[in-house]
Amino acid sequence: MDSAGALDAVSCQLPAARPLEAHALTRSTSPTVVRDSVNSLTSDEHLLVPHQGRGIDGTVNGLVAGAISLVFVSYGTGVTIVSPPSGRRALLVIPRGPMLVESCGNQWVANTPFALSSHHQTKMVPDPLRGALVGGVDADVLENYLAATSNRVLVKPISLASDVPLQLSNPNMVSQTWLEACRQLDQGIAGESVTWLENILLATMSAGLAPFLEPAFAPLPGNKGAPAYVESACNYLEQNLGANIRIDDVASAVGISTRQLHNAFQAHIGQSPAHVLRDMRLARARRMLEGQAGPVAATVAEAAFDAGFSHLGRFAAYYSEKYKESPSATLQRLRGVPKQQASKPPQWVGQVSH
Repeated sequence: MDSAGALDAVSCQLPAARPLEAHALTRSTSPTVVRDSVNSLTSDEHLLVPHQGRGIDGTVNGLVAGAISLVFVSYGTGVTIVSPPSGRRALLVIPRGPMLVESCGNQWVANTPFALSSHHQTKMVPDPLRGALVGGVDADVLENYLAATSNRVLVKPISLASDVPLQLSNPNMVSQTWLEACRQLDQGIAGESVTWLENILLATMSAGLAPFLEPAFAPLPGNKGAPAYVESACNYLEQNLGANIRIDDVASAVGISTRQLHNAFQAHIGQSPAHVLRDMRLARARRMLEGQAGPVAATVAEAAFDAGFSHLGRFAAYYSEKYKESPSATLQRLRGVPKQQASKPPQWVGQVSH
């Protein structure tokens, strides 16, 4: 990050109105306080390293809108941010001024939105005064949104890993939409509008990330040589998750041999048909558990059997391996959060600490 010193001096004028000013969280000269305030919303446990001999003047504004966290941060001086791999969080960064970024062997000056890598750490030197807006959402939420709106079959978890910078497509649309959402939140919106706003943010996030989300979908016919029967097989799996189907049944339904189906899945999806089927069933069970959270939540057994699992113990083991929590832990976690409160900001939003 040899260009960090040059970026320290980029902004000499006071920045324009900062996003989410009506939702101030922290104003502090303590790097620890500022970092922890940002981490409370991004959940990425990043490091904040002030440049040598510099004291910071940090500002953090932020809130939670539905399932999406939004946080604006500026540091008042030169700092380097080191974010670990984002894992099962999708984190977007919208620079408000030039930002030096380094990740996975790539280094660039970002003036448009980009995503943090799910597999590699990302180093950033933001504009000292203009700072950046960061948006975050759990990958499960984004996957559920894509499954409901894309008319395509998700065959494996989304992964924001790339050998090239994770720069978003349609960058102006993403920036303008997310900044306008911040303005709307600052002006105050009715509680029922939060879901509408959340869907808009998820839609623009999905559009911006589209090139990097493509590997999670079943291949389209003709895409990279994938035969049409691969998508047909994925659709067959999706439509029969609750049934006691065999891979032989899938191959027969699309008119090919079981061996041919297995080879095609490995070549074009990177997983066996059985693995794809299991991941689809797990995703369906999780949606059922999450979608019916509260007093009428489905039981673990109901979710498992509805998704096509006949052995509860194996279901629990597969579920825990994929989602890093047991099915019962998912229910317990969500039962404690009534739906009507899910779109409300935490009680501490709007408080200012020094």
